[in-house]
Amino acid sequence: MCNLCECDKYIQEGKGAVLKRVTDILRDLKITAQNVDDFEATEVISGIIAPFGSREDDVIRTAAWVSRLHDGARQGGREHRYQNSVRAFEDIFSRLPVQGDPKVLATTFHQLEQLCRELDDKELLSADLKLREAVAAVNHVHDDMDAKVARLKAHYGL
Repeated sequence: MCNLCECDKYIQEGKGAVLKRVTDILRDLKITAQNVDDFEATEVISGIIAPFGSREDDVIRTAAWVSRLHDGARQGGREHRYQNSVRAFEDIFSRLPVQGDPKVLATTFHQLEQLCRELDDKELLSADLKLREAVAAVNHVHDDMDAKVARLKAHYGL
């Protein structure tokens, strides 16, 4: 588990607390089995953008220097790729069924991913079908991830 999303707090409280939090997140973010990939795309695009950040060590400075060698407008360099990524980021978040602070939305979705892993058939037995389907979709959202990332990159020209 991770400390950033605070999923461990619910896990320590037990399966009942996990199921309640999962139910609340699914309701609040309007996550369904059909739109879970849209939420996963927020994590994918964030992972694509993150390397444009500015860590300060010798490797990143050298890599940034080499990357800037191809920054010319005709070459679709780093700045061009970053601007395409920004447009993709804004578009992906705008397509979610709820709007709000992207950091909060992505963190809450990440928490949902962690918590869904804690649930098994026993906890879900009494849950309604839509909740069970959404939990199953969340648990399988990383299936075929390379293909999903490739489609996202192709769609946005990344």
